[in-house]
Amino acid sequence: MITKVEVFSANPSAPELPLAGFMPSSDPIHIRNIDGLDPVKADITSTALASGRGEQPQSSTVGKRNIVFTLGLNPNWADQTMSTLRQMLYRYFMPQAWTKLRFFSDHLPTVDIEGEVEDFKANMFSQDPEIMVSILCHKPDFIETDATIYYGVVDDGSTELEFDYTGSVATGFEVRIAQSVANPGYNGPLTIVMKSPVMPQTFEVDPVLVNGAQYFKLSTVKNAKRVSSIAVADGAVINLLAKMGDFSEWPQMEPGENVFSVAAEEPGQAWTLAYFNRYGGL
Repeated sequence: MITKVEVFSANPSAPELPLAGFMPSSDPIHIRNIDGLDPVKADITSTALASGRGEQPQSSTVGKRNIVFTLGLNPNWADQTMSTLRQMLYRYFMPQAWTKLRFFSDHLPTVDIEGEVEDFKANMFSQDPEIMVSILCHKPDFIETDATIYYGVVDDGSTELEFDYTGSVATGFEVRIAQSVANPGYNGPLTIVMKSPVMPQTFEVDPVLVNGAQYFKLSTVKNAKRVSSIAVADGAVINLLAKMGDFSEWPQMEPGENVFSVAAEEPGQAWTLAYFNRYGGL
């Protein structure tokens, strides 16, 4: 179950706002209900068959997430009132404002999701005031706050890393390949393979220069796909998209077992694989 929620504001003077859980408490603001934490409904398009029964699926998409909080107010009346608590919430939930939500639970790791406030409604004249806040999250996945990181050594591709991706929706990842004591300089092709779960997804780039002055970086995260060399001294980026193999894929990890490997003409470089678990619902 969800044990706590924290809210972050774009206002630099507003610290994170902890919201108490669903159990009775003396906290000034507590959660009475949250809607919109289930997997977002998919929109699936299809066309009717010319004859026979059924339809032919064409495409499917998952839209934005709408999270709605129902909040209760419990002022201490010494330095808090219903009005001051409501004004404090305006710093985080003013319509059109950006906000980040952090969810703590006893069944999943801590996850974040970002959105924009759509609506803020308060029944301020009720004997038991409630506030309803609607937040639209255009990227609907909940993302673990801490990255999962693996380390290894480049060889001919025969050494494979087997790991379990615990997220519930597919995700991209980031790979970095840098010099090592065993191989301080390399100039040649690289082949990165992700089997998820069985069919290999191969990404090839040729040539790549890896030495003390620069390292290789690949990102297959959707909307942030990059293949580049990064200068160690100042972080300057050299785009390597033109050196990408014609039949290369941008690999993705699927829930369950995945197998990763990096191959080069010379072994010994150090590789790092990093990703964030993504969840379609809490």
